[in-house]
Amino acid sequence: MQVETFLRNKINRQILWNGQDFVFKRYGENQYHELTDEVEKTIEIRGVFHEGGGYGGMLNQELFEREGSREFSKMKPMILCLYDEVSKDLQMDDRVVIGDDTYFVVAKNDVKNLHVAFEVSLENIEDLEK
Repeated sequence: MQVETFLRNKINRQILWNGQDFVFKRYGENQYHELTDEVEKTIEIRGVFHEGGGYGGMLNQELFEREGSREFSKMKPMILCLYDEVSKDLQMDDRVVIGDDTYFVVAKNDVKNLHVAFEVSLENIEDLEK
């Protein structure tokens, strides 16, 4: 128990010093389960935005050319936040605006299953539309 308390305090200090506030929005669905423009719920979380690292932080993408293939790696955007009642309420497809980019939540991992911190994996919406 002391290890979890130590880790929680250490991560909390890091988030307080270097973190920023993120506002996630969950949009409602119509009768055909399509997202509408109506915001159903707003969730405010303080966390640290970073790219890559951790549980499969690198996205390997392959480009196929005429004579062969080429593979490159791309960093995956993530937010580290504390495990609490507010962050537990995040769901897949919740959206957040960071800078000029809009992201949606694709996964939420409890780091080492200690119930201390979450890694929220994000996907850029513009990347999917290409």
